[in-house]
Formats: sequence, structure tokens, C-alpha cells
Amino acid sequence: MKIERKMISYCALLAYLTIPIYHMWKDNKISETPSVTLGVVDNLYYAHYLPYFSYTYKVNGKRFKGSEKRFGRFGLLKKGDTIIVNYDFKSPDISKPYIRK
Repeated sequence: MKIERKMISYCALLAYLTIPIYHMWKDNKISETPSVTLGVVDNLYYAHYLPYFSYTYKVNGKRFKGSEKRFGRFGLLKKGDTIIVNYDFKSPDISKPYIRK
């Protein structure tokens, strides 16, 4: 039983450390070959008690989908709103929404 608890603790710690590393990698990837397009807010929802929104955007006629937490200015979004999407030119599926201040 103790071994199972340790394994669960190690897995939780690994997930806790991996998520910020992924977001740093994603931001770095977008800044290497940045491009900008417009996207549309598709859905407002909750995941694990946190507010999120999903959005779609097109690059060279191909549709991509992304999601982000609703905080700060993102908390004011409504379904159907147009947003700015920063994406990686080489990998357009890697994106980050942006709202001007």
C-alpha cells in the first residue's frame, strides 16, 4: 500500500512539473517563427472547476482548434467573439490567443 501511495505521489509531482515546462516550450516555439491570424471563440466551458474557452482559426485554408483558461481579459469573452491568435508558422497547430489591452 505504501508503494502505491509513493507512485501516485511521484506521478502527481511529475505532472505538476511537466505542465509548466510544456507551456514554456509552447511559448518559445511560437516566438521562433511567429505568425498572426484571427480566430473565433467557439465555446465557454469549465474543466476541473476552472473556466476555459475554445477557439478555431484557419491557416492556409486548414482549420485548427485551441483552448485557453478564461482569466483577466479572457474572462470577458463571449461565444462568437473574434480574437487574435499567435501561432507557430512551421507548426500552425501550436497557438496562443491574444487580446489587446
